[in-house]
Amino acid sequence: MTSHQLYFFIVFTSLMFMFISSPCSCVEYDGATKLPPPKHNDNVNLSLYYETLCPGCAEFISEGLGKVFQKGLISIVNLRLIPWGNAEIVEPNKTVDCQHGEDECYFNTIEACAILAWPDQPKKHFDFIQCLENRTLRGPVRDRKEAWLTCCKDLKLSPNFIKDCYESGIGRLLELKYGDETLHLNPPLEYVPWVTVNNKALHEDYEKFVEYVCGAYKGGHVPEACKSLSKPAKSDAAGVTVSSISVCYADEASELEIDQAN
Repeated sequence: MTSHQLYFFIVFTSLMFMFISSPCSCVEYDGATKLPPPKHNDNVNLSLYYETLCPGCAEFISEGLGKVFQKGLISIVNLRLIPWGNAEIVEPNKTVDCQHGEDECYFNTIEACAILAWPDQPKKHFDFIQCLENRTLRGPVRDRKEAWLTCCKDLKLSPNFIKDCYESGIGRLLELKYGDETLHLNPPLEYVPWVTVNNKALHEDYEKFVEYVCGAYKGGHVPEACKSLSKPAKSDAAGVTVSSISVCYADEASELEIDQAN
């Protein structure tokens, strides 16, 4: 068994144990689920819950979230991307139903595999995801495999791990894990993109995540991104409303079906 195969075996076994050992694959936090312990105790956990074919998610990843890699901000951040969004698990076979159809399920899984491929290199898997989301913003993707392979080529990344992850079924297990985590968010996910800072939802104020990260940081190494802010935002964004944002609500698809029926 090669080291590559061994790694897949370990990941597959760990994911299977997670689902078999407990009816809920998550652990407790804020009354619901809990993120793994941060790599750096002083760092701020910044999480994005999204789905790959929601235009608002693609726009935020393409144009907004990249700020986390500017002016040293990533040095105080544990960045997590969770590609699931408004998807649903359909019993009894645990099939996945995505808001924007089969292509979205495919790209959600591909991006989950990219995160697994470079788990300790957030810039690397973010660049891949940003590339793919930029592609979806240009219109319907005719050849979905070619789309992500082109991103690998452009970024000089090997596609082998992503391919093996998807074809082996590990990507599907990752998606089920992400779905379970998303389902147990507290407060519950209302739409995507859905951003949390230290497990606190930013609601419609997610585009100001830099301010919230800086406001939540309690360490001694203050990056330039925070020094240049006039006043960091408070850690609780409940009740904030921003009318100009673009989001995807879970009930949008059902509302569209009703309108067409009438």
